[in-house]
Amino acid sequence: MTDGAPPAKSDPRGVSGAAETPATTTSPRPAASPAALARLGLPDLPALRVLAEQPVLWIDLDDPAGPGLDALAARFAFHELAVEDCRNHPQLAKIDQFEGHTFLIANSVRVDAEGDLRVRELDFFVGPSWIVTVHEGPSLTTEAVAARLGNGVKPDTPARILHALLDATLERFLPSLEWIGDTIDEIEDEILDRLDPRCLSKMFGLKRDLIEFRRAAWAQRELLNALSRRDTTVVPAEMQIYFRDVYDHIVTALEMVESYRDLLSGVVEIYLTQAANRTNETVKALTIIATIILPLTLITGWYGMNVANLPLASHPQGIWIVTGAMVLLTAGLLAWFRKRRWI
Repeated sequence: MTDGAPPAKSDPRGVSGAAETPATTTSPRPAASPAALARLGLPDLPALRVLAEQPVLWIDLDDPAGPGLDALAARFAFHELAVEDCRNHPQLAKIDQFEGHTFLIANSVRVDAEGDLRVRELDFFVGPSWIVTVHEGPSLTTEAVAARLGNGVKPDTPARILHALLDATLERFLPSLEWIGDTIDEIEDEILDRLDPRCLSKMFGLKRDLIEFRRAAWAQRELLNALSRRDTTVVPAEMQIYFRDVYDHIVTALEMVESYRDLLSGVVEIYLTQAANRTNETVKALTIIATIILPLTLITGWYGMNVANLPLASHPQGIWIVTGAMVLLTAGLLAWFRKRRWI
């Protein structure tokens, strides 16, 4: 999606010229600056950090339930509905225009250690010369972009930071999609090798993940579409082409989701067909056994009656004659089944 080197100063994207690399995702969390918070009239809280001051102010908050959000709302006159949305997690991506600022919600997607898909929320308050990001707990996205700022990149508008954050957010989408695709391939191979009821549970779990993924990606697409239009007040005209580039990436992700949904539906059909075939084979085997046993049961039941003068009942070799007849009958039935290609 993006290259891994820092952008040149002439790059109009500013901080968005690179994706989150392993070096940035493992970088230490920037410490809060009490002096910077004091200059802004904000309390010194562990969850509150000033990540950039000039030429654009960037404040980050990782505890929307705490007092830090109230302090920011009072300082920058956040709308009460936007503050409420920040505290009601998770929500899908959207954009709301308020007097003096714009409120946005973006979503990131990741697969946790247990293999479950998690949709996270990243909130933005964007003003004329400032941007505030709000999220619950640590965020790899904000850490990646903040690390680039530490390398001397100085964005000159809030839109550049917003673009960098949205671009890094989409970097969370592709590894999750690749994991889903690899898991579908593994399940397909396992089904063709042997049927396991646990595969069906995995497939329905993946289907739920794809539905959740599609909901998040579709809302993100609408958000990026709004940001890349000419009538938006958040993004300058010269930056809209870069938001359209991010929009193209989310469209690609949605196309991959649809492809994986079709592929997964095909795998489910394969599983059900394999299960039906195995059931048919089992029923076929049981039918053959029952068909063979039926005449044998008739013969043994006939000679098991407690009556006199049964055929061969008094013959000294009667038991062997009847047994031989039963063996020949069984062999004849098997030969007939094979001739009809039933076995």
